[in-house]
Amino acid sequence: MYASTSKVLAKSGGLSLRAFSTSSTAMTKRQTFVELLQEVPGLGKAFDRVLVAPGYARNDLVPARKARFIPFKESSQRQILRMSDSERASHSLRIGAPGSSASWQQRSASDLLPTTQELLNAIHSIKSPITFSLRTVSPTSTSLHGSLNLSNVHDRIAENYGLTSKEVEIDWVEQENGARMKELGKWEALVKLRHGGREEVPIEVEVVRLETAEQ
Repeated sequence: MYASTSKVLAKSGGLSLRAFSTSSTAMTKRQTFVELLQEVPGLGKAFDRVLVAPGYARNDLVPARKARFIPFKESSQRQILRMSDSERASHSLRIGAPGSSASWQQRSASDLLPTTQELLNAIHSIKSPITFSLRTVSPTSTSLHGSLNLSNVHDRIAENYGLTSKEVEIDWVEQENGARMKELGKWEALVKLRHGGREEVPIEVEVVRLETAEQ
């Protein structure tokens, strides 16, 4: 049995602070929520909820059954990941203040939209970059013979991870969603669940040259 939501969320402010580095680079790194299934040195005890690097969770904690992915139950939980350390500390104090409307504890269980463990595991198993080997107009050109769009990325994720377009949406980070990759290179994208806590993971989409012998 997992710890109750109220028990864990009441501790979330302190745990969030502990899980983040004070360095400037840590402020920009994406983190994911996990619930520890056993004591993990340096992280916490069983049933603690902490923020860790997605790769650490995906490659070590979850496969070893030391932790499980947990859903974002509301948008305020996603927002706290984007805060600096000082902002996060201030936020933790505000949500614990009497009468605070932002308090997670004040939300009833019926308002929460949990994400299934199966979907959480699937979206966090996506490995980046997702690489496409495509033909170029010539062996020395960087221009593609054709193009690559988000539909191609959707198809690859559905094929490799079983996540269909009904379950996830994919957006380019710095381009319009209708944009196409027409040259070799990398673009950043976000894979987001359509339902539940609407968790998201960043990925890179990479286009490399198809070897000459294969063209």
